[in-house]
Parts: sequence; structure tokens; C-alpha cells
Amino acid sequence: MPSVRRGTVGGTLEQPYFFLSYARRDDRAAYVGRFYDDLLEALAMPVTGSARQPAFRDVKNIMLGDQWLLELSRAVGSCRAMVALYSPAYFRSEYCGKEWTHFAARVERYHQLTSVQPRALVPVIWEPVPQSRMPLEVRAIQYTEAGLGEKYLRHGLLHLMQSDPGGPAYQHVVAELAERVRRAAEPFNLPVDRPPAFDLSKVRGCFPLAEARKLTGHVRIFVAAGTESKLPVGRSHTTYYGEGPCKWTPYSPPRDPTVVERAAQVLSLEGHTASAEAVNRELNSKLERARHLNQVCVLLVDAWSARDERYRGPLVSYDKTHHPTTAVLVPCNENDMESGTHNAALWDAVRDVFPRNWLRRNDPRDPVFWAPVDQHEFDEMLARAVAVTQNRIAVSGHVRRLPPGAPPGAMPRL
Repeated sequence: MPSVRRGTVGGTLEQPYFFLSYARRDDRAAYVGRFYDDLLEALAMPVTGSARQPAFRDVKNIMLGDQWLLELSRAVGSCRAMVALYSPAYFRSEYCGKEWTHFAARVERYHQLTSVQPRALVPVIWEPVPQSRMPLEVRAIQYTEAGLGEKYLRHGLLHLMQSDPGGPAYQHVVAELAERVRRAAEPFNLPVDRPPAFDLSKVRGCFPLAEARKLTGHVRIFVAAGTESKLPVGRSHTTYYGEGPCKWTPYSPPRDPTVVERAAQVLSLEGHTASAEAVNRELNSKLERARHLNQVCVLLVDAWSARDERYRGPLVSYDKTHHPTTAVLVPCNENDMESGTHNAALWDAVRDVFPRNWLRRNDPRDPVFWAPVDQHEFDEMLARAVAVTQNRIAVSGHVRRLPPGAPPGAMPRL
């Protein structure tokens, strides 16, 4: 545990009831904000933003004109509990590491002073992270409990919010977390550290930033798949399809997780951001635009949908055009009896759509076209394909140059 200034045991009414520690990259589509508001509601606290709000989230509690670091230091040094949203991005964030480390140090100092071990740090699985990618200090604190539900433990809270917003599984987790926050915040008065004597920027975080992977760019995912209302021709199993192409679940019907969500998790662990959309007639122009922006593209193609009138034209056009920074995966569940390799007609149809790329199918020397890909291979094949295309961009991508003139001044660092 790092050396930190000793504070005083106790606190005041101005101490935040809890501090929400999260990676800014995880607040896409305002999911973090929605969870924060739902947690406040479950705790019977006011949701409206206020400088005197009894909980602390940076974008709600740091007002215009406030000193960002001063307010953040004050909150981390005095909050009664911390809710930490664990994700790949969280463990790559310098300031999340500082927040987590200093709060854990306050907990340890309380233990040394009182011989009581408070459970004042409340971990939340925002997105699943393998234990091997967590710092040793983080692994030492229990972060999984059976009472939170199997879906939450397997897929994380963000997945619950995306797959069934406001559903019973999500509401159950929020209620359970609210109870854990109460048990963390109310019985204990942790040592308090106050600015200016305490400066969060001086804390040495326990997250191994020197070893963390740098963000390597954005990946655009394009999906060619049927929907539950418009099944591909010849398909009888409806459980693999959702309300839109991006809700396709080739591996885990009925919907946990979609192939897009699984791909996004893999890419996040590899240091990429990702976006997803359905294949349409503008596919080739979008691939060219992405290439110009040095972005990797991945086509996730349902074997049954490749010959569909919506997708066949764009996919055939893709196959005729050279796209060195685009990879193709054709996921196939080994337990899906309709789609096995014994279905020669199905796979012949896929080959007819991709005749040129089919020649390099499953080639370990050029691993960018994989068909079929079962559930055990998907993560590795996707990571390999993206790594290869990313390397191609590094070698021959478009160089982005600054405009002429004096260099811009340094941006303020948050």
C-alpha cells in the first residue's frame, strides 16, 4: 500500500456518502450516469445535481469554475464509501488507479487504528475483466457474490442495462448494491485526508500503467444477419436472432450476449474502442472511409444471411475489392444442427458470395478471413485478425499531419 498522509478518524456531514469511481471511456451512451441516478434513487437520495449532494460523481459535483483536482482530492479523501466500476478501461486509467489506491489506503489505516476491517469499497463488475488482468491489490478484495445473479457475474452490469434496460435482473443488482453501500458507508468513519495537505495527483496508483496497453484505435464492426421478424431463407431456428442485425446471438441464444457485445469485450481488452452497424449498400464506401481514417473494420457474417438480398450485393462487392484492413468472421455455433459443416449447400452459398476471399479462408499466415468460427475460437480469431489488420495500418496507413503554422499550446490535463 502506498504511503499517504494520516488523516483524522471521523468526519463531517459534508463527507460524500459514496464516491463513484469509473473510467470516462465507460460512460458511452450515458449508461454510467443512468446507473448513478438509479443507485441514488435506491438509496433514497436526491438525483438532482448539487454541490452539496451526499454522493459524488465528478460531472455532477464539480461545478463550473471549481478547481477539478482540488474537488476530486477532497471527495476521494473524505468519502465514506467508494463504488468502483471495474472494466478493462478502468484498470487502464491513471486516475482510477489513484482513486482506488488512496481509498484502499484509508480503509487499511482504519483497520490499523481500530482492528476492524470495514468493507467500505464496493466493487461493481461493469464489464468482465479476467483476474489475470487485475492488479494484485484489487484481486485481494472480493468482488463477486452469488446473490447478485448469474447474468451479472458473467456479463457485467453494462450488459444488463443494454439487454434489458430497467429489467428485473438490473433492478435486483441495483438494490443489492445500494444495500452494500449502506453497509459500507454508515457504520464506519474512515480517516479523512483534506487538501491542500492531500493531493490526489501525488498518489502513486497501484494499476500497472507502464505495462498497460495503449489504445490502438477504433474498430468498426459491420453485421450481416437476419432478424427475428425476417429470418434468412431456409432458416427455422429463431432463437439466434433479435430485433435487429446487431442483436444476433450465434453462440448464446436467446440473447446473452450478442455477438457484437462479445466482440466489443474482446476489442476492449485489446485496447480498442468499437462501434457496430448493419451491412448496407454503402458498405464499400464506409470501408474506404475507415481505411482513410486508419480504422480497422470487421465483418461479422451470418452464413444463412450472406445470400440474403439485403446483404449479398454489398458482400460480393466487398469480395471484388481489395480491403487489406478489413477482416471477416463467419460465426457458427457447433451445437446449431442446421449450420454445421455437414450442410454443404449452406457453406457453398457462403463461398459463392466470397469466392476470392474463400481462397485464403482460415489461413494462419493471413488470418483475416475465418469461416466457420465456433464459440471456442471466436475471441482468439477476432483478436488475431484485428492485430494483423492493425499492423497493416501501421505500415501503410494514411499519415495525419498538423496544419502549417505554430504548434498548438498544451491542452489542460484532467
